[in-house]
Amino acid sequence: MEIFNAIGLEIPKGKTINDLAEDAERRGEASLSTRSGGTIHGRCWRIGFGLEVWTTLYESATGEVFHADCRPGFRARYTQNLSRWFLYEDEADGEAAVAGCVENHPDEIFFQLQNLTETGTKIFERKFLTVGLCGLAYRARVAAADDEALEWRRLSETAGNSDADQADWRLSGCVINYNALRNPFSGSDLYWIHLDLGNFELEILVNRRRLIGDKLLRVGANVRADVWLQGHIVAESTFLSSYEGVDWSGNAADFWKNYKKLN
Repeated sequence: MEIFNAIGLEIPKGKTINDLAEDAERRGEASLSTRSGGTIHGRCWRIGFGLEVWTTLYESATGEVFHADCRPGFRARYTQNLSRWFLYEDEADGEAAVAGCVENHPDEIFFQLQNLTETGTKIFERKFLTVGLCGLAYRARVAAADDEALEWRRLSETAGNSDADQADWRLSGCVINYNALRNPFSGSDLYWIHLDLGNFELEILVNRRRLIGDKLLRVGANVRADVWLQGHIVAESTFLSSYEGVDWSGNAADFWKNYKKLN
């Protein structure tokens, strides 16, 4: 599974994707979503810095269990509003995907939905969805700002990639910001890159070993990449869970000194 390299994980020789799935099952946080024909069980192994591994199991109403899917993930730092959206589900395979339009971008985008089992069903009654999107890069290249035109199209429409996944895209954009990351589990070095694609902005994550080019990565440079687009639905509970309460380490008197009126 090449795409696991994007989050800094490799499947060693002699191991399989099932071994990684078992690790995620042991380390992950459980969630579930019920359906008329059964239950989808999700586990999210939160590695750190937004890096994740997701596994899903489908349990039928008769108790039959299928080990359905294991995939890498990353929680985007920014959110976008999605309109005219449609949810695609394959319960037996444990997969879900969403198609829709982001603000200021006329064309439909398609991405793999990671946290179906975290969101519940009521959120899908909304006209708009708030989502975080990040492309996990198979490969990327840095060029000078004027060397590449802005691009966003399905990877399957490019030469030699007719069998690409629906969530695979080819993009080229201008670097707005970037940060170096290190996978705390594997020690692999990664780059988080925020790109301006013209009509909209997108985050991508790339393994440093898969980032090539004669130019240095910097703000204003151009990055061209092939990515697997994945994302999360951001629910109200996500914002509430991030609230850490009052910081009692500070002195209230020191706080109010900042607002003291000078005569």
